[in-house]
Amino acid sequence: MSTAKGLHSSRLHPQFAVALPIAFAIIASVAQPLTAASSPTPLTVVKQMVAQVLSIVNDKQMAQPFKQKKLRELGAANFAFNEMSRSALGRSWRSLSTDQRQRFVPLFTSFLEGVYLDKVQNYSSEEIQITKAHLTGQDYAQVSGRIVQQGSESIGLGFSLKREGGAWKIYDVAVDNVSTLNSYRTQFQRIMGEKGFDELIRQIQNRDRELASTLGSPTGLPF
Repeated sequence: MSTAKGLHSSRLHPQFAVALPIAFAIIASVAQPLTAASSPTPLTVVKQMVAQVLSIVNDKQMAQPFKQKKLRELGAANFAFNEMSRSALGRSWRSLSTDQRQRFVPLFTSFLEGVYLDKVQNYSSEEIQITKAHLTGQDYAQVSGRIVQQGSESIGLGFSLKREGGAWKIYDVAVDNVSTLNSYRTQFQRIMGEKGFDELIRQIQNRDRELASTLGSPTGLPF
């Protein structure tokens, strides 16, 4: 949206135009769902994702639409989308009906993917270092890292993971200590409070269509 009151996707942090596409690519790049038998640690999961996504993003022989398709498919298999959707709406989630929740989850998923994929062209081969991890609960973990930039300070990265069915899935990314979902939660709760759920859906749909028009034909998601 062009107005101050409208839904926006890039006003989170001055350096997000570079950091967010890298962060999204990382969290969208687990090649296969992890099984309980393999039980890799959260740190291993994120490190593996970094290597896999860089292989995709830096493949100069792969057409951009195919890169986007692969990232969408990997993200659909490995994001905790229900958790992300609930968290993005915060307290407003409790007031939604089952039908409203079923409308919101796939739309927000598509919108969030489009935001990051729209910015992926800004990736310029910065070094990504994943440094440490710790459990924050029985089924929750945090993984920390940074994007190393030539000639300027590193950008901090933080990944919030949740264990679902034996697999660690990422449900939030923080860039320089700014949570992506917290940023959207502020916007969504304001729109919900002022104009209601239908207006929130309308604004997300508009932005999703704008992003789809710049990304090309959207890839179907398994929802």
